[in-house]
Amino acid sequence: MISGLADARVRRSAARWLGAACVLGFAASAAVMAGLGYGLDRWVFLVLVWAVLIYAPLRILIESSETSGARAVQALAAQLATDPYRYTHAASLPVIIRDLASREVVLPRICHPQHLRQAVDAAVALIAWGNARRDVHTAMTDIIRTLVAALAARAATLSAAVNGEANSSIQARWEGARSLGALGALIAILAAAFADRWGEPPLVPALGGRSLAAYLASALDYCDEASLQVDALPWTEPPLASSLADGTLELIGGRWQAFLDAGLPAPRALSAFVAAVAPPVV
Repeated sequence: MISGLADARVRRSAARWLGAACVLGFAASAAVMAGLGYGLDRWVFLVLVWAVLIYAPLRILIESSETSGARAVQALAAQLATDPYRYTHAASLPVIIRDLASREVVLPRICHPQHLRQAVDAAVALIAWGNARRDVHTAMTDIIRTLVAALAARAATLSAAVNGEANSSIQARWEGARSLGALGALIAILAAAFADRWGEPPLVPALGGRSLAAYLASALDYCDEASLQVDALPWTEPPLASSLADGTLELIGGRWQAFLDAGLPAPRALSAFVAAVAPPVV
């Protein structure tokens, strides 16, 4: 329960439930007092009790629980670190992934905290998909390679928008940079989970021997270059060879952007993105 409060979505939900409970409590108290013959002449007292003595302290407790919730996530992840099945249990997987994301990912300045939460949700969904395959190692390797190809395509698209003849608006540049940064965060999380699970980094032959970490660092640096610099430099990395069908990378990029635009939670948009990256299990 406490670990869940590290997630801003859980805190917002808890605050809404608290507010609704206090409103109902106030209404019930007013009804009881009216039934006892007091009428509503003491409504100020009821407001003080429910708003000042109950709602306010509990709301402060909820909002201040982010730190304790994060510590609880770290403690749970440490306890699960020796469990060989930690990536296959539905209850432990989100804890492990949130902990990895907090330790391994630094978002570009243009991105928002929500983008990291969305990357975590996408990583959990993709790993759960991989767990349903007979060869999980191969499935996750294929997913990471596909996403790296999509990342390269998104970076090239952003570079063309920034440096092309038809120069895009600043809002479009920011949107493209955030999409690229969040996708890079997703790949970084999946790569960290892969290394933690199998003791080796994922191999991406299309990088030509360059480490995935170095490539991701270059892509994430370009997010800030493209979004924060007036005369941004072009993306100079060569395009990556891909065996994917024509239009697949564009489909993945479009559905990733749709997922980011949908906010949280967005189960349908997330499912559509997962379906674009990974075909249905048969």
